[in-house]
Amino acid sequence: MGVLLAFAAVAAGAAGQSNPAPTMTLFVDESQAPRQIAFVHEEIRVRPGVVALAYPKWIPGEHGPTGPISNFDALKVHCGGVALAWRRDPDDIFTIKVDVPQGADTITVDFDTLVENTISDHQLLLAWNTAVLYPLGIDKRQLMIAPSIELPPGWKQGSSLQVVSAVGDRVNFAPLSLERLIDSPVLAGEFFRAVPLKSQWPAELDFTGDSQAAIDKADDAHAFSLFGKLVDEDQAMFGYRHWEKLHLLISQSAARNFDGLEHEDSPWNSIDDAGLSKKDVLEATAFVNLAHEQSHSWCGKYRRPAELYSKQDYQGPERTSLLWVYEGLNEYIGFLLATRSGFNDQEYLRNWLAFTAANFAHEAGRATTPLADTATEDWVLRSAHGPWSSLRRGQDYYDEGALMWLEADVLIRTESRGSKSLDDFLKSFLGQRDTGPVVEPYTRADVETALNAVWPYDWHGFIEKHVYEVNDRPPVAGFEAAGWKLVYNATPSGPLWFSVFPEVPESFEGDSIGIEVQKGGKIYDVLPGSAAYAAGLGPSMTILAVDGTAYSVDALKVAIARPQNGRISMVVRNFDSVKTVEIAYAGGLRYPHLERIPGAHDYLSEILTPRSK
Repeated sequence: MGVLLAFAAVAAGAAGQSNPAPTMTLFVDESQAPRQIAFVHEEIRVRPGVVALAYPKWIPGEHGPTGPISNFDALKVHCGGVALAWRRDPDDIFTIKVDVPQGADTITVDFDTLVENTISDHQLLLAWNTAVLYPLGIDKRQLMIAPSIELPPGWKQGSSLQVVSAVGDRVNFAPLSLERLIDSPVLAGEFFRAVPLKSQWPAELDFTGDSQAAIDKADDAHAFSLFGKLVDEDQAMFGYRHWEKLHLLISQSAARNFDGLEHEDSPWNSIDDAGLSKKDVLEATAFVNLAHEQSHSWCGKYRRPAELYSKQDYQGPERTSLLWVYEGLNEYIGFLLATRSGFNDQEYLRNWLAFTAANFAHEAGRATTPLADTATEDWVLRSAHGPWSSLRRGQDYYDEGALMWLEADVLIRTESRGSKSLDDFLKSFLGQRDTGPVVEPYTRADVETALNAVWPYDWHGFIEKHVYEVNDRPPVAGFEAAGWKLVYNATPSGPLWFSVFPEVPESFEGDSIGIEVQKGGKIYDVLPGSAAYAAGLGPSMTILAVDGTAYSVDALKVAIARPQNGRISMVVRNFDSVKTVEIAYAGGLRYPHLERIPGAHDYLSEILTPRSK
């Protein structure tokens, strides 16, 4: 029996027991987390021969080969106290091969994890995929691991893992599969609190901060009741859950003020320092992260594209072409849940929808590239931002996908005269029945069949048109069917979510002269076909002056609002050159909004109305 078959036999035998014996133990020493280093120790059951160990490469939720292999270092392998030589596979640098001597049944593995998982000097998030080297040849659902963690002195932790013992700062968890481990991060901090939510389903808010004040003030903006209401809206939307208890992990730190990743029963989000106590932070992060990551429990974790769940391990590759469901549908769900639970009001969301549609209206890449390609190319686009983004297209399957699902929702409502809606699809396709944390894969055909079960329609043609064909027009049909239309006027759209990102524009003038400008006057992007593009402006140029006045956001807006003889003069620096350009423009300030269509039925307001009692 070869070594991989032997591993599989051991795992299969263990899986048939009521309490499967671990294939390996995993200890992560995070006691030095404030210094951005952790130390990993593993004991792995083996058979003699060549053993292949893998560092996770394709990370769930990140949709690509993003395992941080560059931060995996100082590897040492031993057997019975004797050091074993190891070699990296030159065809796959994520795989390590070790020759295990005859008579051996266990090897020990030690390595360091560099600069991963540290949030600040007061907080950490242990993503287990960054701290595990696992034997290949065993299905991720059967490879059993007994994990433990050493925390910095006095720190506390929260997770969905079952604690079996704690000695000092070491916490030992119950054994679980590699799949469940990687889906169960640990949030820990010097300042930590766990708050049971007053929701119909069992749920808990586990949060950290960079000061005791961030913990003590966490409910100043009524965050606890908002998250409780969010879980109740989950129950009203999906009807069924796929976990015993939901742990919502929230880190608060200026050092990592916007991030997140879905997990089936322990989604994690990072927000600004003391962000739970700030209404504007909760509002700005709600539908793009706080609601979005936890609703992935249903859309993405429980129901997952079969092409994204095709391997028995984490080495990939996986296909991402159905992200217009995984992420696009979930983006729409996040819109609904954040608004229905009260993180933001309907006007806030309408402004965001208008802003999003307006961006798509100026996206030159739409003329050549279908939405499906943005999903297929996902992991490349995730790291491509900034200059000429409208030509490249971005991860449009998120927001354009959401606008497509809005149109589908309104279509079902109008065709059925209000007797059916997309809510029925969400319950039948994503809810289905109560389960533990499991995966139910699906295909495009399954999605179309489930939609037809709710309301018969040419859903294949609908999806083909919106996703797989080139569409140079922005996807605004859903607004119009819902009783609203996209309009432009000189009134800014209000506070928008993009303010939570670092290094993003502080002035969005894409709908007028066609530029977005960062602090200090640096041009973030220029839209092809716009007045700024015609004048010769490009990304990364810096505006020094506007109409003879030193650059400021106000000076730029005044010039756009009242062009002198239909022209705006700019002095710009490009690398080491300085030049003056003339922009031919007389249209004034233009910002997008949604406006009611007189006499039309207001489906959009109905869609955003709370469902829970």
